[in-house]
Amino acid sequence: MKRNYDLRKLLKTHENKWVALSRDQRKVLASGKTLKEVAMKTKAQDTVLMKVFPSDAFYVPFSV
Repeated sequence: MKRNYDLRKLLKTHENKWVALSRDQRKVLASGKTLKEVAMKTKAQDTVLMKVFPSDAFYVPFSV
C-alpha cells in the first residue's frame, strides 16, 4: 500500500513556486517561478510537478 507523506516541511521554503518532486515525493529536484522553468531544469525526468501555495492560503477548485 502506498503511503501519503506530509509535504509541509519539505515544501515550506518553496511557497509560491513550482516544484519538481522525485517520484516517491520525498525530495525536491528543482524549483522555480514558472512551470516552464522547472520543466527545463528537470529535462523530462520522471518527476511530479506541482504548484506550492502559501501555507496560509486555501485552494478551492471551481467549475461552472
